[in-house]
Amino acid sequence: DPYVMLTLHDGQFDAGSSHQGESFRTTVKTDAGSKAEFRETFDMNKPENMDVVRISLYDNNVTIDELLGYVDLDLKTVPLGTHVNREVTVVKGGKETGKIDLKIKMQP
Repeated sequence: DPYVMLTLHDGQFDAGSSHQGESFRTTVKTDAGSKAEFRETFDMNKPENMDVVRISLYDNNVTIDELLGYVDLDLKTVPLGTHVNREVTVVKGGKETGKIDLKIKMQP
């Protein structure tokens, strides 16, 4: 039952909440497994110092949700005013655990 968390940060995500900005969570796709399609849109307010978004993939469980992996995307690589399609590889413990296709638009 996968879902995705998107969290803005300043490149020091693991240093704590003072380094993190807005966070969004997709809906859980029950029994979707690796075939999950989210097709959800989020509008994030990006502070000037937060140029990275962490994309975390989770498995929703009754007790504790399991982190399947994550990837950090540098938003400075996304040109302003254009839609960019990106495939990102999610990693946990140095091993690839999946891929996520994103469509991103940075607006001034």
